[in-house]
Amino acid sequence: MENRYATYSTIALAAEDSFVRWVSHGENDAQWTAWISSNPQVEPRIKEARKLVESLGQVHTHTMSDSDHRELWGRIHTSVLAQQVKPVRSHIRTLWTIGVSAAAAITLLIWFGISTSSSKVLAHAGEQKSVVLPEESAVTLNAASKLIYREKTFEADRVLRLDGEAFFKVKPGSTFTVETDYGTVTVLGTSFNVYSRDGRFEVSCFTGKVKVEISGEPAVIITPGQRTYTDSEQRTLTQASFVPLKDTPEWTSGRFVFDDQPLSVVIEELERQYNIDVRLESGLEDIRYTGLFEKGNLDNALSLITWPLHLKSVVKGKTVTISR
Repeated sequence: MENRYATYSTIALAAEDSFVRWVSHGENDAQWTAWISSNPQVEPRIKEARKLVESLGQVHTHTMSDSDHRELWGRIHTSVLAQQVKPVRSHIRTLWTIGVSAAAAITLLIWFGISTSSSKVLAHAGEQKSVVLPEESAVTLNAASKLIYREKTFEADRVLRLDGEAFFKVKPGSTFTVETDYGTVTVLGTSFNVYSRDGRFEVSCFTGKVKVEISGEPAVIITPGQRTYTDSEQRTLTQASFVPLKDTPEWTSGRFVFDDQPLSVVIEELERQYNIDVRLESGLEDIRYTGLFEKGNLDNALSLITWPLHLKSVVKGKTVTISR
């Protein structure tokens, strides 16, 4: 956990993506909990920032009254003013502090504006969640994932925003667009999987066909048994094939399959599915792993990962250490 968060204001924390993911999805819960325990002076700010994030999260369910709205913005305004009058040693630092608070407040304003007109579906760490879209397509979210769309105007705009991983089973004849941080998917009556995390973007087609686009590159059309992907180290879409064992991804049934993947990628998925903090011994991150683990029993999952690689694991509460 980064020590810079100790200097963040309430507003800046509430606008910080990793903090929002923790509050909304439960991502990196063990790390945040340990960091707060080690930095007790930040706990009041953490609690207030959490209230802001949770309040914003309520907007999509339309449960906030006018008085709730006024209270929320009152807290935002008060927090910004508190940052402006806080004594600092340097005039430059004062301006910087006000600027950061204002920028963070603007971020929250934008987020609030989006949330008031949108529906948001969250799958927290350790869970999956399903939703039926207004036009009757079905979506299953993997752990620590978020889907946002405008429910009232969906028939007109047909755009969804995805952060994480989801499987889409589209109603025949229906079409819509899935936007992510790394690329866009346009569908026509199909079923497909989208993975968009930490710089990696991958789309796999199970039925029908999908159009995949990333900034500055020609669109790619993929059909059943094809996938296309990019990551932070490349700017182009790479196409490959896969053999679907059934008509949905393995993860929707609690099985997580890896083919020659870095161990760090496997561990990240394990953390999301079991809501744990895994500490890898230095040098193990890039070891290649081919195999699977299943959700339901952490000890079994760890054995399936560590045994083929001749590694060992130790579990203490919600923290797991893996070493040679």
